[in-house]
Parts: sequence; structure tokens; C-alpha cells
Amino acid sequence: MTFSANRSESAVKMPEALLAARLKEIISDPQHPLLAAAVGVIKNGEVLFADMVGFLHPEGRPATADAKYRIASISKLVTAIGVWQLIEKGQIDPEEDASGYLGFPLRNPHHPDTPITVRMLLSHTSSIRDGGKPGSYNIPFGHPISAFFTEGSPYHMPRGWAPAEEAPGEFFAYCNMNYCLLGSVIENVSGERFDEYMTRHVFAPMGLTCSYNVSSMPPEVQAQVAPLYRKLDKNGEPDSVNGVWMPQCDDYSGGYPCQDYAGYTIGSNSSLFGPMGSLRISVRELCRIMQMFCSGGTCNGVSILKGETVERMFAPAWTYDPMLKNGDNYMDMMNCYGMGPHIFTNRDKGDKIVAAQNLPFAGHTADAYGLLGGMLFDRKNGNGIIYIVAGTGSDKDAYFGKYSAFYGWEEDLLTAAAEFAQFDY
Repeated sequence: MTFSANRSESAVKMPEALLAARLKEIISDPQHPLLAAAVGVIKNGEVLFADMVGFLHPEGRPATADAKYRIASISKLVTAIGVWQLIEKGQIDPEEDASGYLGFPLRNPHHPDTPITVRMLLSHTSSIRDGGKPGSYNIPFGHPISAFFTEGSPYHMPRGWAPAEEAPGEFFAYCNMNYCLLGSVIENVSGERFDEYMTRHVFAPMGLTCSYNVSSMPPEVQAQVAPLYRKLDKNGEPDSVNGVWMPQCDDYSGGYPCQDYAGYTIGSNSSLFGPMGSLRISVRELCRIMQMFCSGGTCNGVSILKGETVERMFAPAWTYDPMLKNGDNYMDMMNCYGMGPHIFTNRDKGDKIVAAQNLPFAGHTADAYGLLGGMLFDRKNGNGIIYIVAGTGSDKDAYFGKYSAFYGWEEDLLTAAAEFAQFDY
């Protein structure tokens, strides 16, 4: 299936204006303000809308659709593209023991004879856990990623494995470390540093300037990277009335990072580049990636993935069974997962995307540092929604939605986008 890149401006001028006005209303809620929000909509493969409202900084610099944000866990779905390229070439077998691609034994001590496969890492059924505290999946420069699993290492996390009853391949639990390991798999197999591999083989062929590594961006691209904020009181607690917008990530007002990776050993520790959550990308670029998936892996006539590869990637690899309770489904939000994508099942009060329709979408969501986001789409019909919340102004955990397990802002943005698109389901 081939889709065109854009719809004519005249055909969507008034609906675009109405959607932009609705977005401004959403971010201006005095009880739950946002610094900025973006929405992208494709229908039948065409981009109907891709824009942003609000501000890049609290002092009033307007947000634009070219602003690049640390897109958190949507990064995982993009990392999976790199893994699947190597699967496609026969360099990775998803059913094989990941240890052979990592260069160290990866075993749950409760199940020492059970190989942990690449499939398990992609689908979050590996039995690996993030160690019990935030940030425990980042190993510093100069230390191997194997330190996470090595007793006696200062980075060893004794809670990094599931209990015996949650065996590898059988139990789902969302885990950032899975994708840190997949980044190192990409490095060992390709012989290229993770961020450089993704730029050469995924982003550049698609004409994108996004990156997992801000320090490697050209100056003009670094300037597009926007900070993420939260509105906090003097104690660091969310406060929509008396709080102040405080940067949480990517505040480069003092200068952009310049990291020297000259001593980095390929395959040793891709967590430095954030395969699990550190992609800096704009709403327009996310639209391009979504179109690529909807076009069977092709973008601008360039094959990023084969059609059959995309089909394998989006096939369910794990499905929640309420009788077996074979996973942590996070308030009914995660009930089905492929080898990279989160597949939505539209359960009321759970992973329901919009109240009025059952949208057959898959993709990924995101939540970190004041950012909420989603890239959700139906590959077969070329329909999809992207949303980015850039800067939450109240306590998100006190603002859940009305019909789903999404947060209130997410419901509002998804509903506005779906009403604008008028998807035919």
C-alpha cells in the first residue's frame, strides 16, 4: 500500500483551525495546565494535521511542530526497528538465546536452564526487572551493562529478576532494561554504536534528523531540542496554582553536551544512549515513522523494513489471560504486546483509546520527566494519532481519565484528534 505524504492545505484549513483551538483550550485548563501539546493525525496514510501549541519555555517562546522532545518509551518502538532490520538480514534470530548476542550469560537465577531470547526482550517477557528503583537501568560510562546482573558490582540490582513463579517467556512485565540490552545486541551484531546505527540505517534514509544522542547532533539540530518541564512548588511537589515551571530534562541553557566516546567499546553498554527512552524527535518526524509502518516498511521509496517483517513485528507475542494472570497489565492498560509494539484491545476503563469507537491501533505510549505521549495507529488502513504533552502543570496521578486508564490530558488529546479525523470504523 502506498500513501501520499500530505493533504492539500485548502482541504483541511478549517478543521485544522478548530483542532488547534481545541488544543489551546486543553493546555489552558487552570487546574491542569500544560506548557505545550502536540498532535499528529494521519488518515488513509495522509498527514491531516501535525502541529503544536503552547510554549517551549515558560518565558513565552512559542512551541513549533519541529521541536524535538525526549520522547520516553516511544523510543522502544523505534529501537525495535533497528533490531528487526538485523533479524531481516538473518543476523539475529529472535528465538535464539540473547546471551550469544550480548557476550555474557543472561539467565534468571531462578531458571538457570531457560534461555532468555531476543523475542522475550522485545515483548517484555524476559523476567528481567528494572531493579526496584527509578534510573536503575542506566549504567554509567566506563562500566559494562553486564554489571547490572553481576553480584559484587556497585551497579548490581538484587531485585533485577522476577520471582520464580514469573518464569521467562511466560509472564509479562514492562521493563526498560530489556531495551537497554537490545541496544547492546544491535551494537554487537552490527559493529556500530547504537545511536550511530540508528541514524545511519533508520533516520537518515527517512530524511529525519532525530537522534538518541544530543551531543552528536549538528548545532542547528541541537537548537530544536526542547526542555521538559513540570510545575512544582518549593518542595518539588506538583502545584498548578502556586508552582513554578521547573526544567526536568534537556535544559541546555548552559550549553549543549559534548561527550567524548573515544574510549567506548562497541556492545559494552548501550544504555548510555537510551534505547529505552532517550530519542529526541518531533511530532512531524513521528508522523513520518508512523507512515513508514503503514506503508509496509517503506518511506519515500526507501525500504526501511520489509512488509513481512512489519507483520511479524506487530503480531501478538503475549496476550493477557485474566484466568492465568500471566502478567502485570497495569490497570488494564497493557493487555497485548508484539515484538516491539503495544497492541491496544480497547477495554473500558483500561486501554480504551477513545470513548466513542474501538480503534484497532497499536504503537506505543510514553511517560517521563513531565512528558506524556503516544504514537498509535492502524497499519492496514493508514490511520493514526500522535500526541505529545510537554510539561505537566498538576499531579498526573491525581488526574486520570474518565473512560480509560489514560491520564485526563491524554484522553482529551486523543478524543480531539479522533473527532477531527473522523476515522471510518
